[in-house]
Amino acid sequence: MAKPISAAPELVDLGPDAAVDLHGAYRAARAISPVVRNPMGIATGLRARHMETILSDVTRQMESESLMMQGVTSGPLWDLRQTAILFSNGDAHRRRRQPLARTFAFKLMEGMRPKAAAVASELVGERLGAGEIDFLGEVSANIPARIIADILGIPRSDLPYFQGLVENAVQTLGFFDQSLRAQYEASITEFDAYVGKLIEDRLKTPRGDWLSEFAAAAKEAGELSDAEIRTDVIALIVAGSDTTKNSIAMTLNLLLEHPDQWRALVADPDGMKKGASAEGLRYEPVALGVPRFAVSPFELDGYDITPGMLIFFSIVSACRDPEIYANADAFDISRTDHPRWHFAFGGGAHRCLGEALARVEIEETLAAIAKLAPNTSVTGPRPTMKAAPIRAVDQLRVAFA
Repeated sequence: MAKPISAAPELVDLGPDAAVDLHGAYRAARAISPVVRNPMGIATGLRARHMETILSDVTRQMESESLMMQGVTSGPLWDLRQTAILFSNGDAHRRRRQPLARTFAFKLMEGMRPKAAAVASELVGERLGAGEIDFLGEVSANIPARIIADILGIPRSDLPYFQGLVENAVQTLGFFDQSLRAQYEASITEFDAYVGKLIEDRLKTPRGDWLSEFAAAAKEAGELSDAEIRTDVIALIVAGSDTTKNSIAMTLNLLLEHPDQWRALVADPDGMKKGASAEGLRYEPVALGVPRFAVSPFELDGYDITPGMLIFFSIVSACRDPEIYANADAFDISRTDHPRWHFAFGGGAHRCLGEALARVEIEETLAAIAKLAPNTSVTGPRPTMKAAPIRAVDQLRVAFA
């Protein structure tokens, strides 16, 4: 007989300010129970096998709940949330995702590989022998920013302004500092206007690029409002910028912390870049996990989940699940037991649309560094990632040599 979630063991506090060994906490929890609850009573699935159930149609994506909990029920942040693909369900999600899925296809993203390799080589080459650099700010942030800017036809001169808009948007995805609400709302308004002008330009004067194709397809289908079309593009930019920046930085750090793995990549950059990227995404995934609301009753490893209950699929725990990975706590870029669908990109109807592009950007950046700067070293403190919903790298300083 299934037990109520109140009977599940309680996991230690893993809030963004908690000083805790995240992987150690999840490892200890898995040894006790496959399902735990956090201090707020939220059910948390720790096993990789839970993804298929938790991210299926027995649950729904969170919509505006996090904003409402912060007292935000109107204004630019609220309006953006109402039209966002990430925070929608059912028919609204299908309508918003379909034009992106059709145009932001794998073949198009794989075709960006030469561009990613060129951008990475340029950024690394310019800093060879320059001494200590801020890798996070000077290199890893610029890889996805430059590539998405090229996809959208954004002038390089606009990049600093553009990156500022993206960074502010990222801060509003979860709980944010209320004293900065006015700043974030102003930035979101600017972001919306900026993207609106890009789309208007492509509709008037198509350039044969991705944005021209997407804008035309969305307009022709007639299923999306102008606000939804703009928000689709904003969502794509935000999702493809901050997470990739952090994945590139942390994966490079992991490689340099494991000299044998770094030497393996340097010896065969093109042969090992995919394995290095996949293992970095597994070992330190940027997304902590996926929260969902139950819409139907179901059982999760012996526990009753009832409608209205908030449940969390832990990506970080799944990525170290020994049921899936041999020697799960070892960083090994040659491992062959990665599942077909990497847990780092989520699952179900909301699985990350930018997965192919993110992989290309990470792979080509690592390969460029291995080829051009095989003696790269970390020169500052070890970077850390907090237990926030999006696990940002605090800093990474290196010297290319």
